[in-house]
Amino acid sequence: MAHKKPGLFKRIVVIALFSLLILSFAAWGIQDIFLNLGSNQVVAKVGDIEVTQTEFSNGLTRETNSIAQQLGRAIDFQEAQQLGLTNRVVSQLVSQALFTLQSEEMGLTVSEAQLKQEILKIDAFKNELGDFDPNRFQNTLYQAGISEVAFLHDLAKDIERQQINNAITNAIPVPTKLAEQLYTYTSEKRLVDYIEIPYSRFDNLAQPTDSEVASYYEAEKQNYLAPEFKSVSYLHLDPKEVAKTVTPTEEQIEEEFLAQKDSLSLPDRRKLAQMLLSDEAQAKEAHEKLLGGAEFNLVAKELTGSDSIDLGTMEQSDLLPELGPEVFSLSSTGVTTPVQSPLGWHIILVEEISPAREAIFEEVREQVTKDAALRLATDELISLANQLDDEIASGTSLEETSNKLGQTLLSYTEIDAEGHDRDGLPLIGLSENSTFQEVLSQTGTDADSLLTELGDGGYFILKVNSVTPAAPRELQEIKSELTLAWLENRKNEEVKKVAEKLADEVRNGTALQAVSDEAAELIKFGVEINRFSSNVGEALAPALVRDIYKAQKGDVLSGQSADGYLIATVSGIVQADISEQAEAIDDVKNSVEGSYKNDVYSQYLSALRQDVGVEINQSSIEQVINPYGTSPY
Repeated sequence: MAHKKPGLFKRIVVIALFSLLILSFAAWGIQDIFLNLGSNQVVAKVGDIEVTQTEFSNGLTRETNSIAQQLGRAIDFQEAQQLGLTNRVVSQLVSQALFTLQSEEMGLTVSEAQLKQEILKIDAFKNELGDFDPNRFQNTLYQAGISEVAFLHDLAKDIERQQINNAITNAIPVPTKLAEQLYTYTSEKRLVDYIEIPYSRFDNLAQPTDSEVASYYEAEKQNYLAPEFKSVSYLHLDPKEVAKTVTPTEEQIEEEFLAQKDSLSLPDRRKLAQMLLSDEAQAKEAHEKLLGGAEFNLVAKELTGSDSIDLGTMEQSDLLPELGPEVFSLSSTGVTTPVQSPLGWHIILVEEISPAREAIFEEVREQVTKDAALRLATDELISLANQLDDEIASGTSLEETSNKLGQTLLSYTEIDAEGHDRDGLPLIGLSENSTFQEVLSQTGTDADSLLTELGDGGYFILKVNSVTPAAPRELQEIKSELTLAWLENRKNEEVKKVAEKLADEVRNGTALQAVSDEAAELIKFGVEINRFSSNVGEALAPALVRDIYKAQKGDVLSGQSADGYLIATVSGIVQADISEQAEAIDDVKNSVEGSYKNDVYSQYLSALRQDVGVEINQSSIEQVINPYGTSPY
């Protein structure tokens, strides 16, 4: 994979500045080449940087934890995928890798002083007085599930990215005149007088006759279609099913164990607490007190004003490089000597030690046997899939091919685009698999699909035997729905008729409060709305708001709201005095400048991606999301 070409940065600056001619560009996302890169440990390859499954898993875990806190419940990786979090994490990791390559080419570095300066700026780490609080820093990281090592690494990369971003986006001026015009446009207020004719006025309409329902059905039946159904035969090569028939040899099981031994083994882990002190003298004082028998938390509280920080159980790689060797050199529980890092002086309490423990073959034999069988089954399916492909390519029918290969041909008599039957119920098998649904939608009558790989290492091929086109549902089947729709439609017509009559009265010179309707008693005067409101007063009427902003003072309008129809007159137009709005105009200026910078940033990322080359390993991503495969049954 090619590395970046020399001089890319200069070319990117030209591209970025040229992009100012365009007001907006689509933000770059992960729409790259989805390839199988060979090693399932690699989620993406960006130039010569490999993004690993571990990095992806850690990033996805942080995202899911963040969303879980907002939702107030836990979410798993599968739900995270449905929410689009997996694509977001991959996009972030690829962007980070692109910037790392650019940073290396430009020779950018971040010093400890820069790191410390940035940490001191972060509000989440400050106390009530606005000062950096080491204990709040530690607690915030702990609650977020981020180690100090990971945080400082990410912060350094963020600083490098910001340095590059500033270099290409700083010289983007926004004229004051443009900001003033935008502010004048966005801040303009409209005053309206209005009355509302509610739908509830016609709640007691008579039920429609059978003839009226039949007429309504004829007019609207294209809105009540039963979906298209297909009759489908398909062959599914499922590794989990094949694995049930595979018996690995003892040698194969041992090979699988050796391949997984590191991941099955447990590293040396220690349950830790920490106090973070401001200077060496204070750290020495704390250490002497601890050696004298003082309780760790009491010393932390006395010298720092806060409780000690529970770091939980950690591996050496989770700690800062300065702390790891000291903490893991202790042969028994106790405290370390004071250790300095960019964050200050640390004393660590080792409360428990869980020694490293290698996986024992007999203890994990059952699991590795299943894994070995699944791996063998997957390998076997590759050969079987090739045979299947060859048979189909030679003109052999799907039914004959399944018999020849000893596979069971499955079928759906009727299946719609969402994998449901005529009762709207999900079918068994692959019906709810999104890949299967996509291939089914693209396959025509009496045609075979291509052999398609699934994320779990399986394959399928299908044939559409026949298609029942979408057609209107029978009147009797949907009569109750039609009756309700007829009543709603009639109610809307009656209310609209009243509103238009009253609007005509006002246009002909009658005062709004004097129109011939009981609703005139409920008139609202001088209601202020803004351009971006969806409401006129308490009535939800976004379309009417747009019309009001197209109207002139004195114009009369009518429009639909969520609960009825409104008749409104524009009684005033209020424009801001920009001479008194310098701060607000500066905010608009900064907002437009930020938008320009985002556009340039997107173009810059796109150019980097094209120059470096990005490949995404979708099967590796699926392994993280579904580590044991996904069964369609």
